[in-house]
Amino acid sequence: MSARTTTLDERYGRTPDRRRRSRIGAIVAGAVVLVVVVVWAVWTGIGGAVTALDVTTTGVAISSDESTDVEWLVTGRSGTELVCAIEATDSTGAIVGLAEVVVPATGQVNRGGDTRVRTVRRASNGLIDSCRDA
Repeated sequence: MSARTTTLDERYGRTPDRRRRSRIGAIVAGAVVLVVVVVWAVWTGIGGAVTALDVTTTGVAISSDESTDVEWLVTGRSGTELVCAIEATDSTGAIVGLAEVVVPATGQVNRGGDTRVRTVRRASNGLIDSCRDA
């Protein structure tokens, strides 16, 4: 290589040292991306599966203007006692009755029940809204 070519290579960053730094930077960036992906997968995949909880309304019976019976099923967290909110709603979706029910830890994945919700006026629907750890 001539002196002129060497000077131009140095001026425009085409030296072996520059290529080595670029390669190291690419490896570090790839490693950071890999770590972020692994942390995200653990956080959403494994952590989400352990705490998964599904609530389902399995039946509703409007008993009277003052009460509604709601059948429900909770799936997940078999070893944890839960408190679940059971709601009765009117035709506009407004809550006209609310009951909180303690669901004991039974060791079973599926736990169900039937709850009578007292209402302030006639309901048109009932549902299990949510559950949380007791």
